[in-house]
Amino acid sequence: MLTPEERTDILSLWAGLVSVVAIYFLGGSIWKAGLVGAFVGGSALLGYGTRWVLKGAFAFAVVAIAVALGVPPPDQWLQLLTEAREAILAFKTSG
Repeated sequence: MLTPEERTDILSLWAGLVSVVAIYFLGGSIWKAGLVGAFVGGSALLGYGTRWVLKGAFAFAVVAIAVALGVPPPDQWLQLLTEAREAILAFKTSG
């Protein structure tokens, strides 16, 4: 079984690796992806905003997987974001 310190170290490295792969896949250069991945892993390892950094790495991975699957097509993202915002605002004003 892993100790909490080992788990934190492995999770930080994993978040950095996931960020590198996701950002590289989404169109960034390997240098930019590496820089962001190092920042994510280093920040999580040092304990700076670990919860938010790990959630952000997860979000990048989900977006990269969605792009890889082609759901939704990138040319529809702006329209979907606008519709989602309108739906949220309509829900807030009605409730």
